[in-house]
Amino acid sequence: MQYRPLAQFQVSEVGLGCASYWGKKHFSEQQASHVVQTALQQGVNYMDTGASYSGGHAEPRLGRILRHLSDKDDLVISSKVGTEVGRLGRLYKDFRPQNIRYSCERSLARLGIEQLSVYFLHGPNVEDFNDETYQVLTDLKQAGKVALVGVNTFNPDIIKLTRESHQFDVLMTDFNVFKPRQLDTLQITQQQGMAVIIAGALGGALYSREWQRAYGLKNIWYRLRAYKNNRAQLQTAKHFDFLNTHHNLNATQLALAYVLNINSFSSALVGSTSAEHIHELTAISGQSIPSEYLEQISQAQKRCGFI
Repeated sequence: MQYRPLAQFQVSEVGLGCASYWGKKHFSEQQASHVVQTALQQGVNYMDTGASYSGGHAEPRLGRILRHLSDKDDLVISSKVGTEVGRLGRLYKDFRPQNIRYSCERSLARLGIEQLSVYFLHGPNVEDFNDETYQVLTDLKQAGKVALVGVNTFNPDIIKLTRESHQFDVLMTDFNVFKPRQLDTLQITQQQGMAVIIAGALGGALYSREWQRAYGLKNIWYRLRAYKNNRAQLQTAKHFDFLNTHHNLNATQLALAYVLNINSFSSALVGSTSAEHIHELTAISGQSIPSEYLEQISQAQKRCGFI
């Protein structure tokens, strides 16, 4: 595993996203633990979750798994604030200072740790960038509850506001084969002194024939989510079918290699419910993407109007 700087930390360039189906009740905790243990064995030391992920179950699940580790103090753990789970599982936003403070304490208790390495505002709006927000985040840092503060957003205007505020240490945003234009965002953010974490590094694996052919409850769940949230990308993913033609690497490995080929970020998050999948993805760390596939990706991005 290769490691990169994240402020005062050194983090694995492949991080584990503990969210989505991984935290669902109908995916067993034993299986979820196996995924985490496999990631640790492969050198992953950065894990990200959120208070609202998996209906609010992901964060406490990760905490229960971490409690069985003897060396969890060596891990870099991030979580998020601002999205809450309401009645009937409906999500709502709450960036009030009292909720930021309460949510931080709740996350620490759920995770069984004394400090969050990074504490992200999760999808804030313009009005959430204010002196009260900045003050409570500063208070949490001074109290040692969090080491770094950041913003998780895919909105260009919010990204710009995040940088211009000079209040944050880390930006979490997306970058993958479908989002090449985000490279400028990564580079500018890093040049301005902020670290970057990549979310959605695999682009939902919509180009993968394995993903398209797989069945079972979790695969149906992922497929339905893709139809709901990424219908346009499902169409453009057909232009990236060539990723399935390498003799030794599968499509998701090549897609991740494309992301890791860039130096303008600290860690790229991947989510998985399969230990075998974690083995495959972490094996890409330190490898370069074959030049012919890099060229094919560029051509496909042009055909899709991505660049």
